[in-house]
Amino acid sequence: MSQGRIPMLSGKSPLSILYQHYRFVVNGPALIKDGYARFSNGLFEIPRTFRFGQVILCKPELIEELKNTRSAVASPEPWIDQLLQISHVMPGYFPKEKGWPAIAKTTPGLIRSTAHKQLDRYIPHMNEAISSQLGALKFMDGECAVGCFDFAYSIVARSGSFAMVGSRLSQNEEYIQAVKDHILGMIVTTRVQFLVPDGLKRYFGGFIGRLATLGTRWDMHASRKTLLKHFDARAAEYQNEMASGDLAEDRKTNPEQKENPVEIFRWLYENSIVNQKWSYSEVIGEMLLLQFAFIYTTAYALYGALSELTQRPEYIDPLREEAEAILANREPTVASCDQMILMDSFLKECQRLHPPAAISAHRVCVTELQLSNGITLKPGTHVGVPSGIIQHSSTVYTDPETFDGFRFAKRAATGASNTKLVDLSPEYLVFGMGVHACPGRWMASALMKLVLGHLLIHFDVLPGLKQGGGRRESLYGSLSFEEFHVPNFGLEIRLRRREGMESSN
Repeated sequence: MSQGRIPMLSGKSPLSILYQHYRFVVNGPALIKDGYARFSNGLFEIPRTFRFGQVILCKPELIEELKNTRSAVASPEPWIDQLLQISHVMPGYFPKEKGWPAIAKTTPGLIRSTAHKQLDRYIPHMNEAISSQLGALKFMDGECAVGCFDFAYSIVARSGSFAMVGSRLSQNEEYIQAVKDHILGMIVTTRVQFLVPDGLKRYFGGFIGRLATLGTRWDMHASRKTLLKHFDARAAEYQNEMASGDLAEDRKTNPEQKENPVEIFRWLYENSIVNQKWSYSEVIGEMLLLQFAFIYTTAYALYGALSELTQRPEYIDPLREEAEAILANREPTVASCDQMILMDSFLKECQRLHPPAAISAHRVCVTELQLSNGITLKPGTHVGVPSGIIQHSSTVYTDPETFDGFRFAKRAATGASNTKLVDLSPEYLVFGMGVHACPGRWMASALMKLVLGHLLIHFDVLPGLKQGGGRRESLYGSLSFEEFHVPNFGLEIRLRRREGMESSN
């Protein structure tokens, strides 16, 4: 059976494709939901912007086949390149016409060997950054109201930046603001670039990239200049330490770097200079990509949890009791974060119901991919899994549209597997699947638990604002773009400092 036999929702006539294309651009999740309802035991195709199309695998056996497919046959790298429009949004950072950058192939292993295996070294510093951000909240008449997404975004940008660039820069307000602006600028720019036909990008891509955010607070090029200034200064410090021998002496006396764990930027820089693996421009390009990958996605997950917390006060007391028993008056560790079973379950349920996108586990066929149902996917075919829809399916979850913050804790108590936030399974693919699953998910999990723990120990979370008619506010904004959800930037979290808690430190 050839690829031509893959069904589309409304057929493959030009008008049908144009209509599906329009639906996908303005409300992709709804289109994918309709497709899953019709083809849950197979697969279907959707048209993507100015290109033919993406195959969505719904049947569990097909999803498992994709997970086990070698990267030489189906790889996520071409998809990420296209998603982020790297050659147009970040021209000059990576070698042209050499495929996915070699440095980007290396960093997942770096994340696993540093941010994951050495997570205990990072947690105290991340915890300090969280306390600092909470301490900066402005209260009036004993209360503080702040946008849920902005709060989550700011606190993740600061605490996540410690692992990337170290303590000093993570406390630099100009740097943190530039990080936030650059990430949002990248999102806007890449989405605009995605609408431009591939054949025209070589002529207009750079111009459109500059125009997309020009004059806004998310001006990507202005914020990038600020980031480059700080990166260059930090790189000069690394170079001086390497030249003076201070770095070697420090590692000799403190071989495990427990007091000052290695910054990801330092590791990349040293390997570009000492081992001559990459150029400096490649290091900077990879740093910009890592910021985007870790900070925005973690902030979105935390935003969902904060939003649910404001509108589900029944979860506050049990989560607070757990946080106080484990975190209060002691230094946090990986082990203590792992002990927060209820918090872990609450976060996982929030991500189950509110993923950032309706599709995950993206791959692009490098060679022909033969599926067990007889269909052959041609080279260049985009493939994905409707994870955001599967996570709402009654065939996978009992009462799937009902929020049950302790759903996974209950499952764990019965001996069920794949109940932790960081666990991967066919019915929960927020972090991807297989060897390409997110390597930073352990750090993201610990960070979110620390944030919620601090928040509940030191503050009362007041009921959130309601929409007219008493309806709960939607976590999603009034629009989406293709499969991606946009946050509701108007949703607020209201805090009141708890009695006897004068600071978050």
